[in-house]
Amino acid sequence: MKVRHFFLLAAMLLTAVGSLAAQDIQEKRPINLSGVWQMCFYSSASPDIPGELKTSNSLKILSEDGCFTNVVMMQTGAVVIGYGTYDVKDGKVYNEYVTRNIHLPQLNGQINEMYFTLEDDGDLMYVKYYLTKDADGNKIDSWQHEIWKRVTMPDTYPSNIVR
Repeated sequence: MKVRHFFLLAAMLLTAVGSLAAQDIQEKRPINLSGVWQMCFYSSASPDIPGELKTSNSLKILSEDGCFTNVVMMQTGAVVIGYGTYDVKDGKVYNEYVTRNIHLPQLNGQINEMYFTLEDDGDLMYVKYYLTKDADGNKIDSWQHEIWKRVTMPDTYPSNIVR
């Protein structure tokens, strides 16, 4: 009976240590935000439910060398609306060092602290950042929320692409 309890206790201990080690490895894995991200929004026929996640015509390119570019696709062509550099501070915050932004000019030359959460195996990023003023210098003190979906390459060339 004591031998059975000993083996049961040893198995439980090994399971706990293995679980902690796996969690520690996962927490130390570096955050990789580089890639092309497409802005998304929720669309619903009902005011009571968020609805379906839809993609928009805005892209954020986070390059491996620490540069970012925000692009909007229009019928007349693509337009760069902001650029600068970025770095990941930790698993919850990355900073955008805004060189120029024509959508939010109040951020020009500023550090924009971006709080993020990754979901869907790192392919969906919920971002929030704080704005103290609007483009005209008026005090707004509000949080801005954005949803970005990582753009991935399919296994085969889609048949419905219009180029």
